[in-house]
Amino acid sequence: LIDLQCEDMVDVRRLKMLQMVQLFKCEEDAAQAVEWLSELLDALLKTHIRLGDDAQETKVLLEKHRKFVDVAQSTYDYGRQLLQATVVLCQSLRCTSRSSGDTLPRLNRVWKQFTIASEERVHRLEMAIAFHSNAEKILQDCPEEPEAINDEEQFDEIEAVGKSLLDRLTVPVVYPDGTEQYFGSPSDMASTAEHIRDRMKLVNLKRQQLRHPEMVTTES
Repeated sequence: LIDLQCEDMVDVRRLKMLQMVQLFKCEEDAAQAVEWLSELLDALLKTHIRLGDDAQETKVLLEKHRKFVDVAQSTYDYGRQLLQATVVLCQSLRCTSRSSGDTLPRLNRVWKQFTIASEERVHRLEMAIAFHSNAEKILQDCPEEPEAINDEEQFDEIEAVGKSLLDRLTVPVVYPDGTEQYFGSPSDMASTAEHIRDRMKLVNLKRQQLRHPEMVTTES
């Protein structure tokens, strides 16, 4: 009987040791998930800057961004699962987790920052798709749709979207704690803005040509 009790105690202690090892591993991996998510946020803000030179390229960038968000979502979910596991293990071991109390707020904070920055990125890309798509319709000669090219409202809409997009580039991402972060460097921003302005100039030139076709005839 004593031997059986000793064996039971050994088994219990062995189980507790295994659970302790699991707990430490979960805590370490959860902290690593926070670091990975922070790196993804950093990459989003520093390298996911371009808005594309035309509608097709911008659509490709939007699709790539959605896949990037899927990776971040998986990383966040992985971190949450690990932290939930630490809670269960701590309850079983009747102990307090070393790091989960600090890791969970950090994970949630970084994820919130990521989602805010991601939503802004999507908004800019969608605006760029609308801008490029409408500009391309105007700039490509479509003799079968002359009424579309002569629509003044369409020109006004392109100009309005272009200006809104330019304004958007100068706005930082604002986090819940009040801190701000810009996409890319000032030179990155200037390069993107320059391309949009060039496209707007071409659209405006097309508008002038349609208003005064005799100018085109004279020049040619």
